[in-house]
Amino acid sequence: MSKVFISISFKSILLLFSVLLVPISFISVYGSVQNFSTDKSTYYDGDTILISGTVNYDPSIPSVILQIIDPEETGFAGIADISPKSDGSFFTKINVGGPTWSSDGIYTLKVFYGGNLEKKITYQKSPSYTSSESTLKSTVSNTDKQHLTDKFFVENPKIRITGFPSLDHSPQYYTDRYNNEPNYKSWFDSQFPNYSINDVVGYKPTHISDFPSKDHSPQYYIDRYNNEPNYKSWFDSQFPQQTIYDVLGFHTYIPDWIKTYAKLWTTGEVSDTQFMHGLDFMLKNKIIVIQNSPHSVDNSISYVPNWIRNNALWWADNLISQQEFVNSLKYLIEEDIIEIQ
Repeated sequence: MSKVFISISFKSILLLFSVLLVPISFISVYGSVQNFSTDKSTYYDGDTILISGTVNYDPSIPSVILQIIDPEETGFAGIADISPKSDGSFFTKINVGGPTWSSDGIYTLKVFYGGNLEKKITYQKSPSYTSSESTLKSTVSNTDKQHLTDKFFVENPKIRITGFPSLDHSPQYYTDRYNNEPNYKSWFDSQFPNYSINDVVGYKPTHISDFPSKDHSPQYYIDRYNNEPNYKSWFDSQFPQQTIYDVLGFHTYIPDWIKTYAKLWTTGEVSDTQFMHGLDFMLKNKIIVIQNSPHSVDNSISYVPNWIRNNALWWADNLISQQEFVNSLKYLIEEDIIEIQ
């Protein structure tokens, strides 16, 4: 008769043992769970549950224990051992999917810390797509690279040519040259046949009159933002969803609807290779700028780390900013996880 040997770490045994004994061993006069929440109520394969909460902190209780119980209440889909901060707050992330998430349905999250609280979440292996998402999925699956890039991305002309327009020159400087120097006008029109001079060098109007002013260079505003705390505070209060680079036009622009495309990628409906086509376009058009490097992605790449998928999902769900998502793509390239040619 053959024998099967199962290897499990001592730490895992201790954690499982402590979890099973939580209702008995974590009885405390002081410690209790005040509240906890999840970032969403419904999750799919590849999603990440963001869990945060507060306990009445008791130094004698070292850990908050989290259990995720399957719909049949026959086992755990996940467990976690979380160290609370001294103010009682705690936070963790749990990846969704895999063999322990064996069926669609209602999963129960239980948090233990001297007492316990619980809440329900819904899990489905695949999302039910809206008609627009289904159309997008079909489009992505059946178009060639050029169609994909033309349809899915919008160029920011202000960052097409490295160093033009310069951060050190005001929009008025360029406008004056365009209007007064025929050779300069000819060069500009040849480089930007579909744009006006103001499209490329100017500032878009904001809700504040004459801000930014065409008489001041982008660097003037950047320096004030970085060096004057009061100015930074004022700017952030006026433009809470934008960076100084966004307002000046030197932003990394990815249309919001691409969030749907990114989300399809995280669930496997869009392949890594298809996603690389989009990344290749962003590099070539300087939507993502990697200094002193070529600007073409190896589209044959077949592996992208799961944490990048999580970032794409968090961006799609407005949990991180667009710039944070772009920064994660830059990291892939700078660390040679994605090769560029």
